[in-house]
Amino acid sequence: MTLSGLTVLEAGEFVAAPYCGRLLADLGARVIKLEPPGGDISRRYGPFPGGAPDPEKSGLFTFLNTGKESVVADFADPASREQVQALAARADVWLTGHPRRGLAEQGLDWDALSRANSRLVYCALSTFGWSGPYRDRQGGGLHASALAGVTWAIGQPGRPPLQLPLAQADFQGGVNAACAILVALYSRRRNGAGQFIDVALAEVLANYAGIGSTLYLYHGLQWRRDGQRASGSMGPYPLGIFPCKDGLVVLIARTPRDWDRFLKAMGSPAWAANPRYRDQVAMGRDYPDEVDALVRELLKDYNREELFRMAREQGFPLAPLRTIRDSLEDTQFAHRGFFETVELPGIGPVKLPRLPFQFSSVKPRPLAAPPRLGQHTAAALRRLSNPG
Repeated sequence: MTLSGLTVLEAGEFVAAPYCGRLLADLGARVIKLEPPGGDISRRYGPFPGGAPDPEKSGLFTFLNTGKESVVADFADPASREQVQALAARADVWLTGHPRRGLAEQGLDWDALSRANSRLVYCALSTFGWSGPYRDRQGGGLHASALAGVTWAIGQPGRPPLQLPLAQADFQGGVNAACAILVALYSRRRNGAGQFIDVALAEVLANYAGIGSTLYLYHGLQWRRDGQRASGSMGPYPLGIFPCKDGLVVLIARTPRDWDRFLKAMGSPAWAANPRYRDQVAMGRDYPDEVDALVRELLKDYNREELFRMAREQGFPLAPLRTIRDSLEDTQFAHRGFFETVELPGIGPVKLPRLPFQFSSVKPRPLAAPPRLGQHTAAALRRLSNPG
């Protein structure tokens, strides 16, 4: 396994840090989840089997914490902190989502832990980062999206902005943190030293949003809320969600090559020869509603799978907008083995997603059920007492 033999201490709740830890666990690391006495807050989020809340049966917690160990650690208790510090002295990675100031007061910040373990890779995940004017402010994904400018651009024109759905800011922070940790571990193999990693959700999202500046500089396209269509805010036409015979498809044919191939697949309609419909920047900026009506007319007699097949054959970007059930039954996901069935105690077999990427020569280890709260506390303390 890629990270086999490495130990990660995960001290963070909800989504960002746990998702990072889940990715590292899938890559073979031993991930010890340090949970507060009441458990990770995500244990209180559903869905739950039968709709009955149960901290050991949370769908969100299950997805984020497969294959980890759970050790209860009360950072407010001096004895428990000493045990955590002892664990960190032997760990390869410290991954945290807790506030900077609190960790410093508890002797669990980078300065304290790196003095005891010079090889430690310390990754801090936060909303605003551990440096800068907002470092001691509290916040979450909503605030990161707002500060980055992402939230401002989501929603219908003339209506209030919307946040990224389903904790996407936190998931994006988690995957970026995992990538940074892998790079730091690779660096450690060369020089033997650990390092501090500062991942701010707001900076991650601001980097994504920053592409809008180049579109303004080169094409004069100003970023604005534009509903389900991004054409008016993010570049040449088309990028949008369109209805078809049995649902919705996403069409992103923004280069001349892709636009031409799309039109050819649609039978080369007569209007396509009009110079008005050749300038994709002008279509996206000045009259996208007009072209949308023409495109919808082309798509209305085809179902999603027919259009998807045509896109693969002709080589232009289009994909069905799938439901959860569609995704679970998707033949490509099945071919890649993206979903794995895991037997969960008290629940039964459940399909869970695997890594969102694959290695050519390394197979991820099989998924395992998430830990019960404190399931591995006693064993961890015994190892501290008997290190041999």
